[in-house]
Amino acid sequence: MLPVFQALLVIVTTFIFQAAVAPHISIMGAKPNVILIVAALYGIMHGPSAGALAGFAGGLLCDLLSGVYVGLGLLSKSLVGFFAGLVQRAIFVENIILPMAAIFVATGISELVYVVFLFLLGETVPLKILIVNIILPTAIYNALLTPFVYGAVRRFMAVRQDTPAVRIGEKYN
Repeated sequence: MLPVFQALLVIVTTFIFQAAVAPHISIMGAKPNVILIVAALYGIMHGPSAGALAGFAGGLLCDLLSGVYVGLGLLSKSLVGFFAGLVQRAIFVENIILPMAAIFVATGISELVYVVFLFLLGETVPLKILIVNIILPTAIYNALLTPFVYGAVRRFMAVRQDTPAVRIGEKYN
């Protein structure tokens, strides 16, 4: 399967999950942002370009679904995917704690970027209430979901990897 097609399949599947399931699994008003988790994980696993493209595609789909402020989610998720890709070499993906911490920080950054652009558009943003009631719970929720999303994405990506044929017999002939 082509890597681009496979990445699009992951993003569209995640978008469907985000649109259909995520609103029903909210905890105390905090809804998981699975698109953001996948964009950041793509950045961590494949670099800044892949993370930015995953954030762009996922953010665009979410913006089109919401119908308001089209482009803000696209921008915030693209930035998070890109910057997650920049720290790719510093995060060892085999230790799940570090990607969880990265997703926690990435969620905060994404939400703050979104809020800054809302403010620039003239919206009144009660920052303290927003941080306490939305950003922090969502960041914790996303961090706790990261091992499950990471496992699913990694398993899906492992299917596409073309492992070179190892011919042990030839080595010793």
